[in-house]
Amino acid sequence: MSVVRPARSALSKCVVAPASAPINVAATPCRRHLHSTPAARAKRQPRFRNVKAEEMGLTQPAAMARFANEHLPAYSPAQLEQLRSKYTPAQVEAIQAGEAAVDAEDMLIQGRIRDDPYRPTYVEDYTRLDPRYDLMPEEEGQKPREHAWLGEQDWMDQFSARLSELADGKTDAQLTRAMARALRRVKASQGVDMIDMTEEELAELEANPAMLQKYLVEDDAAVADAADRDDPSTRLTEAQVHKLDEALDAEWKRALESLAVEDHTAESSPTNIEMMEHGPAGLAVRGTETAEAPELGKIPGVAGRYNRAADPDDEGQDELGEYREIKRVTGLALADVKSLYCKILVTRSVSNQTRMGKIRSASIVAIAGNGAGRLGIGMAKSTDSSTAVVTAQMLAIRNMKAIRRYENRTVYGNATAKVGATVVELYNRPPGFGLRVPHRLFEMCRAVGLHDLAARMPRAKNPMNSVFATYKALLNQADPEEIARGRGKKLADARKVYYGGSVH
Repeated sequence: MSVVRPARSALSKCVVAPASAPINVAATPCRRHLHSTPAARAKRQPRFRNVKAEEMGLTQPAAMARFANEHLPAYSPAQLEQLRSKYTPAQVEAIQAGEAAVDAEDMLIQGRIRDDPYRPTYVEDYTRLDPRYDLMPEEEGQKPREHAWLGEQDWMDQFSARLSELADGKTDAQLTRAMARALRRVKASQGVDMIDMTEEELAELEANPAMLQKYLVEDDAAVADAADRDDPSTRLTEAQVHKLDEALDAEWKRALESLAVEDHTAESSPTNIEMMEHGPAGLAVRGTETAEAPELGKIPGVAGRYNRAADPDDEGQDELGEYREIKRVTGLALADVKSLYCKILVTRSVSNQTRMGKIRSASIVAIAGNGAGRLGIGMAKSTDSSTAVVTAQMLAIRNMKAIRRYENRTVYGNATAKVGATVVELYNRPPGFGLRVPHRLFEMCRAVGLHDLAARMPRAKNPMNSVFATYKALLNQADPEEIARGRGKKLADARKVYYGGSVH
């Protein structure tokens, strides 16, 4: 909150010029704040978390080199041989020229791929069809696979099975890494010649457990043939084989004990990205669907879910469900809804000129009340007059509010309301006076339960404005209890004191 002070009091103490001083003397700057704000406004926090370059390892040369060696390695001789077997010499030369043209440092700083769950799919290997973009190849005699609409339990079973397969794969990968570490320790302790796998192959197996299939031999005959072809001088003796088995068993037990003691939950549990990919809308699930849109047809398992059965409490009086929504909104029973007093007060016909001709529509204003102090008003428009009438009545029932009544027969004092150019004045009257009001106000009083009332409309008598003004006046009655509390007086009702509450 800023506080404005007169210039004479605020600046007189800051700028003081002697009478004999020249005109061009510089005034002393004012250091006094002219507002009472205790402190500057705090800086607004950003909406998203800021990722710093230090956290990504873009400022540390060692971290950048480690990331480059891990994610951007150069082609090995074996990979080059594989490329030459697959591509022509000109294509291999083009691939090498492209690799040389791309700066590794630029790739480290600017070309890192996002790994968060909300990353865009900007890396496409074109091995899987995406129904959003791709089209299935048209083959003669091919029939698109229809989509299977699963029930809730079947969907849960399928989702659980996918997650179980994912968890089993993570566990197998963890055991494969432990086996690679055990083989490395046996190779270092028992001798290099005892294990025929090289250090690079063990490192590759530990980094990528899926490479285990590369080193497994399933056929025993192939193992026997390979043993026959080997040099007898390089074969292991029976004692060496026995010693090697004991060392492998010991290291394997040690690796399993370390897995049981240490916390490897992060390695064995599926990550958030894998959960999203294998979830209901993930790429792993979406990629198995056909790219052609199947015929929906009749979906099993949803019979009766949209058109609900009739309420047995209605006793067959609402077979079409016309009152289902109003019962849900108001909480009333069908018998209570039908017992309400509904009346159409204003009907207007509107014609809208369009390029297709005159479009006629009806505007309806309806009221609804229970005759015991509740009144609602609703307005609806439609090209079908019957639809507008039903909608206006339902809105009136939904919008019912409590109206204050004195002795359940008249209003408290006098009430006045103005809508547009229409002014409505309501006056309370003694018992037996009756309703001496215009016909629209008469219907509203009968709906709310008022029996003794007088009303005036000294100005315009527009039908719609008169209805809304009357409703506004009934809601804005003066409350004697609040007036008494505001004046500090005690309120006493003379009729109840002297006549014992008899009002008729």
